[in-house]
Amino acid sequence: MAKKVIVAPLNWGLGHATRCIPVVKTLLQQGTEVVIAGNGQSLSLLEKQFPSLESYSLPGFNPSYPAQGKMTLAMLKQLPKFLFQIEREKIAMTKVARKTMADVIISDNRYGARTSFTKNIFISHQLNIQVPDSMSSYHSLINKWQATYINRFDECWVPDTGSENNLAGKLVQSEKIKIPLYFTGILSAINTQRQPEEKKYDVVAVLSGPEPQRSMFEGMIIDQLSHSNLKTLVVRGRVNDPQPMPQRGNMEFLNYASSDAIASLLHKDTIVIARSGYSTIMDMVKTGCKAILVPTHGQTEQEYLATYLSSKNYFVVQQQSAFNVSEAMQKTSAIIPMNFTASNNLDALVNRLLNN
Repeated sequence: MAKKVIVAPLNWGLGHATRCIPVVKTLLQQGTEVVIAGNGQSLSLLEKQFPSLESYSLPGFNPSYPAQGKMTLAMLKQLPKFLFQIEREKIAMTKVARKTMADVIISDNRYGARTSFTKNIFISHQLNIQVPDSMSSYHSLINKWQATYINRFDECWVPDTGSENNLAGKLVQSEKIKIPLYFTGILSAINTQRQPEEKKYDVVAVLSGPEPQRSMFEGMIIDQLSHSNLKTLVVRGRVNDPQPMPQRGNMEFLNYASSDAIASLLHKDTIVIARSGYSTIMDMVKTGCKAILVPTHGQTEQEYLATYLSSKNYFVVQQQSAFNVSEAMQKTSAIIPMNFTASNNLDALVNRLLNN
């Protein structure tokens, strides 16, 4: 009898859901019955990608994100609500797992998505949370707390290469994680075979992440590019928004596009503008496109990734407060192609999981 696996991504931005797409596809290819669970736009994205799969709603935590200031501090202030949410999530997941008779739960950063009677896998690239300099004395305590929750799972899968020249840098380096750690390789839903032979757009802006930062960034892109000579597409990252946005000059808009649809728009000479979210970075590795990354203000993970990868000249990075498209475009000629392969260990990991 085929094993039944629940895949449950976090709903903080779309990246957790998009990188679960290759996980779901691999499970299905190996004859697994897959159920998806989650909330908000991340659940909607997977439902659109896999309309035939059974899906369940989990309680969601909707944190307040600051328009200014550090994200880490804002999250710490909401910690009591977050801890309560983990317990609510665990109760709800137990009900879903019993109803579906699940054998395995694969959780992408949902700390409560596990049960006592299933095999529990935790997916994360952020095992070493970065904090602002002003909070450096709390770095060890924060990561010890996080490790306590991750160590309640059976395994941790890390979407990275596992090599010295990795993609996530020190984010995946932690001595506090005691459960078995496996590197999946780069996880991206982008199908490079869909990339066009002729360039339709000079620039494709792929937006994601929490409000109000997403809207603020979108406004900057519109202000700077709507009157330019650059043929531009803005993928707004608004999965559930039915209202189309009208074209402005040379700028077109899509509220949402699947990974395959985005791939079909990205010519090798198209410049991508995006946040420095980890899943977005993995997609850029897969496509080989040059990209301008603008980290979400105050989000230390994105700020670290932007600094780490720009130091290797893999991307052009600008801060949101100093965002200048013309200046950034001029610097893209100095980008060095990344020496990462899109091949991964996911097939072997899934095979081992299903046969143990």
